[in-house]
Amino acid sequence: MKITNLAEPLVATDQTNPRPQTSANLLKRFWSVWLRHDGVSLALATFLMAIVAAASATYPWLFGQVIDALAQLSGGAAPLKAQVFGRLTPATIAILGPLAIIAATLIKGLALYASTLLTNQVALSATTKIQQDLFAKLLSLDFSRLNSEPSGAFAARFLNDINAVREAVLRAANSFVRDCLTLVGVIVVMILGDWQLALVCLIILPLAIGPVSMIGARLRKTSAQAQQQAADLAGVVEESMGGIRLVKSYGLEGFEAMRVGRALTTRMKLLLKMAEQKGRVDPILEVLGGLAIAGVFAFAGLRIAQGAASVGTLTAFIASLLLAAQSVRSLGGLNSVIQEGLSALARFFTVLDEVPSIRDREPTMHLPKGPGRIEFEQVTFAWPDGSNGLDNVSFTAEPGQTLALVGPSGAGKSTILNLVPRLFDPTSGYVRVDGFDTRLVSLASLRHTIALVSQEATLFDATIAQNVAMGMPKASPEAVRAALDAAACDFVDRLDGGMLAQVGPRGSRLSGGERQRVALARAILRNCPILLLDEPTSALDAESETRVQEALERFASTRTTIVVAHRLSTVRRADLILVLNHGKIVERGNHECLMALGGLYKELAALQFQTRST
Repeated sequence: MKITNLAEPLVATDQTNPRPQTSANLLKRFWSVWLRHDGVSLALATFLMAIVAAASATYPWLFGQVIDALAQLSGGAAPLKAQVFGRLTPATIAILGPLAIIAATLIKGLALYASTLLTNQVALSATTKIQQDLFAKLLSLDFSRLNSEPSGAFAARFLNDINAVREAVLRAANSFVRDCLTLVGVIVVMILGDWQLALVCLIILPLAIGPVSMIGARLRKTSAQAQQQAADLAGVVEESMGGIRLVKSYGLEGFEAMRVGRALTTRMKLLLKMAEQKGRVDPILEVLGGLAIAGVFAFAGLRIAQGAASVGTLTAFIASLLLAAQSVRSLGGLNSVIQEGLSALARFFTVLDEVPSIRDREPTMHLPKGPGRIEFEQVTFAWPDGSNGLDNVSFTAEPGQTLALVGPSGAGKSTILNLVPRLFDPTSGYVRVDGFDTRLVSLASLRHTIALVSQEATLFDATIAQNVAMGMPKASPEAVRAALDAAACDFVDRLDGGMLAQVGPRGSRLSGGERQRVALARAILRNCPILLLDEPTSALDAESETRVQEALERFASTRTTIVVAHRLSTVRRADLILVLNHGKIVERGNHECLMALGGLYKELAALQFQTRST
């Protein structure tokens, strides 16, 4: 089936409207996507936290009962209210009270241990799922989008941002539930003990809600700035370490240290600002707590003088008040942590909500297996800034043919290579493989027909055999060995472990030429009908280049090959040479014809290929 025209524009039909990043929406999405599946564990943890809160709330009440019992034993006035222990004597209460306190402590400790394990399991499970979903999403984003942001910035999301979310989940699951329930419990105890004293506290403590909320809102904004700056810092450090060879060769250590130092200073200022905003919470709560305690003492003294309250009641009330103040202070600090977590969640959802423009169109066709004929028809490609990468480019690369792309830097050679596997989409025109528009077939089936060898060979920290078999996990050791032999990888036998030797991070244990030959072996093993080569022999010496060229000629004889190269030895063997300049094809033909033409190709041959002008 050959598609020659499209009846409708190739535009996305399922663009997602950005959702408002409100706190309620962020929490709702976080629950529905990553926490809902652990609802049973969370419910059990909440029940255990209720036990912890109940045990905590009983402490003040037990203290009051024991103190009143001791006061009666010492000859003090009897409490005005009936003992909750029933008709037990003060002596019995004095004995059973401490035992009850021990029992409450044991129950609280066991429940606290179990709930902590559950909440940590839930938090770690949720944040691990976030990381998995985020990485999967990053892999699906457009090539241009990923290239526009340093990979260190993405790493920062996996480290700094995820830590903020994890801390928020842990604190919310542990502190929020426990402190809220404890606060409710002690307020009930305070009201049952003396509702008038309780009323004094309930008037003062809510005054902290307004200032704490305002501080939390400011903190969330500062936290977002700090998280973005952490990504920028990670990008700067990655640039410096990735270019360490240039840094050392040019003596740029001082310059890079200054550049990273400026980024660290900016981060320090943001962290100090966050610390200052967090630091306002405790003083506010401390002052309000002091006012509440002072008010209770003043009012309680009057009540005791009038015979309306006992010392035990006052003691229980003060203990309850201190416990309530501790819970309120913890909730105030929790607000700061949650605001940081919400800021991180907003950054996660910003990425997760991105809709890539390069994706399968519905309905998607599977590209049938074919010879790999490539056709560019009036292809124009414009960069986001409006500048043209390609301008009305048309050509056909036939199976078994090697097509070379030459031209000055920025002429559009790499853009053509990127359009074939649909890393980009043309602004107008058509790119077809075996008669099918690449935008109408599935990305998986299209890219399964293509093998790519770029100028910078990409190897992973694995064995040589694993690197060669990337994308072909079922390849036999014999097939891997054959591919290595075809790519002139005789150095493998000299390595400790042979094909099982580790190449190190980014292939650091191999030389540049060795990495390039392993990358060539990977392409040979892939055995695709289309072969894209971007300066494939740039890192090879003359002997290795000759051997690799011979292997490539054998391999390319039945494939459609597009090669970008500057070496004359690579280009002159091509069946067809396209000379590009400013995104246009200005000359085409084989080496002899183009040299006889005396145009740009001949000039490039003289200047870039280091040959004599004829």
